[in-house]
Amino acid sequence: DATGAVKGLLIEEARTNRMRSSGDLTGSGWANNSMTVGAVTTGSPFGTYQTVSPSSTIAGPSSRYQIGLPLLNGTTYVGWSLVKYSAGNGWFVIDLYDSGKGSERSWFDLQNGVVGTKDPLIIDHGMINYGDGWWLCWASSNATNVSGGLSVEVPTGDGVLASNSGDVVLIAGSQFEAGAFHTSYIPTTGAAATRAKDVASIPVS
Repeated sequence: DATGAVKGLLIEEARTNRMRSSGDLTGSGWANNSMTVGAVTTGSPFGTYQTVSPSSTIAGPSSRYQIGLPLLNGTTYVGWSLVKYSAGNGWFVIDLYDSGKGSERSWFDLQNGVVGTKDPLIIDHGMINYGDGWWLCWASSNATNVSGGLSVEVPTGDGVLASNSGDVVLIAGSQFEAGAFHTSYIPTTGAAATRAKDVASIPVS
C-alpha cells in the first residue's frame, strides 16, 4: 500500500512443531551442554525471549538441544530459531541432528545479517529479517534415521565449534518440522503441537 507495507492472506498446510517446549529453553525436552539460559522475558516478535551464552570458554560447541524426537527416514526436515545478536562475536548455529548422520550445522552472522557456511548434508539454509535485529535462521536436511532433533549453538565464528562465554544471543522460539520449507511459528509447551491446514473459499455468484 502507500505506506510500503505488504498485505495479503497467508494460507498454510498442516504442520507439526516437534519441539516439546518451543519458547522456553529450560522447559520439557531441552538438554544442556555448557549453555547458560536466562529467564523468559517479554519483548520479541513472538512475545518473549531468553538470553543464551556459553557457560565457559571451551574448544567444543555450547548448545541447548532436543534430540530423540521421532523422524521418518528419508523425509526432509526444516529447523529454525528466531534470534537476535546481543553481545560478543554474534554467531549462531542451527544443528539438524539425527542418529543416522550425527550433527549437520549451519552458521549465521547475527550481528551483520549474513548467512555463513554449512555442513555438506545441509540442503539449504538462510535468514529472514523480522526487524529490530531479529532474524529467523533456518536450515533443511534429509533424515537418515528415525530419531533426531534440533540443537541451537553459539560459536565464536563461521565454520567453528569453539565457544566463548562473552557471546550472548537472544532466542524467541524454535521449530522443527517435516517439509522442504519453513512455516509460521507453532508454539509448544511440553509436547509437540500441530497446526491444522488453512482453508479458504471464494464465493462465486
